[in-house]
Amino acid sequence: MSEKKYDVIVIGAGLLGIATAYYVKKNNPDKTVLILDKEASAGAGNTAQSAGMYRDTFCSEVNLILSSTSIDFFRYVQNELKIDLTLKDITYLWLMDREQFEDNKKAIEVMLDNKIRIEILEKEDIEKKFPELITNFDNNEDAQLLNIKNIDYALLGYDCGELDADKITRDFYETEFKKLGGETLYSTRINRFILDPKGEKLGIPGEPVGWQEKKINSVETDKGEYIHAETFIAATGAWANELLLPIGVDSRVMPLKKSLYRVQHTRLTELLENESFNEEKTIPFTIFPVHGVYIRPVKYNNSIWIGGGSVVGKPYVITDPESIDYSDNPLDDNETDPRRYEYDLYLILSEYLPILKDLPLTSCWAGYYAVNTADKNPVIFKPDGIDGLIVVTAASGSGIMKADAIGRIAEALYNGKKHADLYGGVEFKVSRLGLKERDVDKEYFVI
Repeated sequence: MSEKKYDVIVIGAGLLGIATAYYVKKNNPDKTVLILDKEASAGAGNTAQSAGMYRDTFCSEVNLILSSTSIDFFRYVQNELKIDLTLKDITYLWLMDREQFEDNKKAIEVMLDNKIRIEILEKEDIEKKFPELITNFDNNEDAQLLNIKNIDYALLGYDCGELDADKITRDFYETEFKKLGGETLYSTRINRFILDPKGEKLGIPGEPVGWQEKKINSVETDKGEYIHAETFIAATGAWANELLLPIGVDSRVMPLKKSLYRVQHTRLTELLENESFNEEKTIPFTIFPVHGVYIRPVKYNNSIWIGGGSVVGKPYVITDPESIDYSDNPLDDNETDPRRYEYDLYLILSEYLPILKDLPLTSCWAGYYAVNTADKNPVIFKPDGIDGLIVVTAASGSGIMKADAIGRIAEALYNGKKHADLYGGVEFKVSRLGLKERDVDKEYFVI
């Protein structure tokens, strides 16, 4: 049984974990830093299953700061460092009925006050720019049965678009982390944290007992190894509870499965060729008025990705940490049910976009959001009563667009700083994303 020791071990090589590891190593060059993941490579878990989109169209101050600084940094990486992230401002288009538009007026005003580049489109503008779209269903009984809403307005976000999550994860963060001397260990699953007394062991049965101060000194892997570190940073996303619940730490995370569906057909060329919205001359990432159903255009191969839909009635998946069979862990399941597309999303979208009628589903896949069910914002904290542990999680579906800021904030917490320096010289109080002094404002503009 081998034993190794590091100053810092980051568990989880998704985008949040790899960004955190990069900034910890960059700002602590003399520290030994290891990033460890159960997958075979960085970003191969839920990061790889994401839609790969970004936006700055938020009304929450926290979301605006986290997203805008991260997106600006990604632009810097692509434009100044010349690392191609395939970052493209294809724009976001939120389609709304009259009631939804009225409900979102406050959020829109906040965006305008914060100089977010948006434009409000009325029905006539939408129909002109997006001719394949049906906007009125007043006399459509089938659509009314499906609770399809009319399209009366749209919000167009200009500094929003797509990037390759694999490229930012591997081509930048992982590559730069290794250049700094950081180490990686993949295809290795953590079975458990080893909780010890802080200081000398006394030989008491069940040690550490309640009155003893506690510290994480090591982790046990599925290979029978014990790897030691002064500090562990748990950035395991949807799997957070498996490691944290057995040591009495509430991650504030619930895992929620989200599916993506792909339709590819030459008929979609007519839909995808559009000169009204962006330099790529394609339709925007489009969110429809029903349950946040969306489509992402993929022009080069005549396809669209389809996601969203109601989450009511879908289970939050929790595994029992004491009896996990890792060969059959539900949180490792990235398969999805094609019938959900056929009987749900397709029925909605084919009313809005008749061009989709009778087109077969090409492929589908799924991943898990690590959802903070309280306020949908990230949590970055040191648990009370346990030394040597930092938790970084709960991106709630917007991890890509906030990852750089989250990595910098986690590094600041590790180094005991009160404020993190985000890209562009923006100062952010670290405790705002913690638990004791949490200070996040409500987001009103939610897909």
